Formats: sequence, structure tokens, C-alpha cells
Amino acid sequence: MFSLHYNYRCICSSTLAALLLIIILAAAGCASYTPSHSAPSQPAIALSATSFNFNSVAVGQVVTKTLHIANTGGAPLTLQSVTLKSSQFAFSGPSAPRTILPNQNLDYTLIFQPSLAGSATASIQFASNASSVPASVSLAGVAEKSLAAIQVTPASISFGNLNVQSTATQNVTLKNTGDVTIVISGIAVSGAGFGYSSLAPGYSLAPNQSVTFQIWFRPQAGGSASGHISIISSSLPAPASITVSGAGVTSSPPAQNPLPHSVALSWNPSDSSVIGYRVYRDDGSGYSPISAVISDLSYTDSDVISGSTYTYVVTAVDAAGDESVYSNIATAVVPFP
Repeated sequence: MFSLHYNYRCICSSTLAALLLIIILAAAGCASYTPSHSAPSQPAIALSATSFNFNSVAVGQVVTKTLHIANTGGAPLTLQSVTLKSSQFAFSGPSAPRTILPNQNLDYTLIFQPSLAGSATASIQFASNASSVPASVSLAGVAEKSLAAIQVTPASISFGNLNVQSTATQNVTLKNTGDVTIVISGIAVSGAGFGYSSLAPGYSLAPNQSVTFQIWFRPQAGGSASGHISIISSSLPAPASITVSGAGVTSSPPAQNPLPHSVALSWNPSDSSVIGYRVYRDDGSGYSPISAVISDLSYTDSDVISGSTYTYVVTAVDAAGDESVYSNIATAVVPFP
């Protein structure tokens, strides 16, 4: 036992109660006090999605989606491994093991690149120190048989009549209207005198992409010619073909009214200040101009008919557009061929 001695002082009741409580606890000698401690912080893994559906994808094409992984806990998250077993799906991103600090994240790219038609499923798993059970994301998609198609515009070309040894060209456009990339492995030409340029084997056309090249015709001899320009690709079920035709001629076809003659005119310069001259012709129905204002002192009239007679005059034109009176008359008799 012990005795408690104290001197009397005026102490408020609340303070006295607290003091007595402390003294009693110390005197009893049978109670202890342990400060409380908060639970240690833990890592936590959070995925932006637990499943991805890639829907329909053509065989040979690639579709990607992005997965975000975040550490929402209060301690570092260790991503121990990333596992995916699939021949249709793949992923790319940081290698494991990988540490993610609290409130930090990283991204993985999920890839669907089907090689066989049909439905495909898989699961990608992320093992970490956040849980004994790996976090998983399910993957699904449908692979469709690829469509390779090419559109040729125009599908046929006619070069018409062309002088022998001369060349004419036409533009042709190829457009990939399928859903897979088409690689042109060759161009085959049939028919004498036809060829192509500006398109080389090995050219690659992505879906919806177009390319324009030239097809030419150079006849080596007179007569009709026809052929095909074939676009070859291993992706196409059959070559894309362009029909071509033309004819070689040794001379221009005769005109309906042959004009083998012409009339050459010349005159002396005006004594006044002029900007040019205008030529008039009378073929029996009165004078009418056959030229614009020209600065030359000569003019050749090629629009004449054999056996006809023409008269000509010339006027001088000044800067204001005023014309002089007619010059003297020149007469030409065009002989028969």
C-alpha cells in the first residue's frame, strides 16, 4: 500500500479527473498501453478493360487496341510476367518483370492478325505481386476470308488511226477495291505496237489506293491492231485486263475537199505608226477579213479551192483600232491539182 499526499489547490473538475485517472492506472501496475498502427500499404493492379472484341477482320490484315495498366495502390506494383498463347493474337509493350509505382501506368498494344478464317479467342494474363491470381483480359475476333479486287479505268482503249512510227498515249488508273494489299508482280502485253510506262512490277497498292500509268500505241506497219495489257498479282484470282486497239496508217486520209494549194501574200510597211495589218479576201461574195491584226508583212491563205479565183486587200490598224482604206487589189487564180 502507499499513501497519496497532495496540497490542496483549486483545480477545475475536468483537469482533476484526468489527473486521477493517470495516477490510478500507474498505481494499479496491471495495465499496459500499445499505440495503434495503420495497416501497411499494398499495390493494386487496375486494367482499363477486361475484354476486347476485335470484331471482323480480313485474313492478312492487322487491327490493334490499347490496354492501360495502372497501379492504384500505395506500394510499388511488380508486373512479374505477361502470358499470351495464341497464333492469331499478339501483344507488344514493356517487358516483364516491370515495376509500376503508385499512381503510375503503362500501355500494352493488343494485336489481332488472323491467318485463318473463322472465330478466334484467347486470354492474356498479367501476374503481379498485387494478387496470387493473375489478372486476365479476354480477346475475341472473327477472321474473314480476304477479298482481293482491282478496278481498271478505262477497261478498254481505242487509239484510232495513227501514222506509222508515231506514238499516242492514254492514261489508265488502277484502284484497289479489296481489303488486302495487292502487289503487282508483272504486266503482260499482247498485240503488236502496244506498250506501257510509269508502272513497274513490285508496285504495292493498299486498300482504296490508286495509281495512274500510261499505255502507248506505236504502229510499225499499216493496218488494224488489237491486244491486251494484263495486270498480274498473286493476290488476284485472275489478271486484270485492259483491251487496246488501233490502226496504223501510212498517210493521213484525204479530206473531203482537198486543198493542195495556198496563196502567199506580202506588202510594204505603212508610212504611218500602226500596230499591225488585217487581210481581207473576196471570193465573189464581197470582202471579209480572214486574219486577225498581225504584225508581219506577209500572210499565207491555205483555205483555197482548186479552180477558184480570189482577190485580196490589206488594211493598216493603229493603236486606237482605226483601219486605213484598202490597199491595192491582188488577184490569185488557184489552179486545179
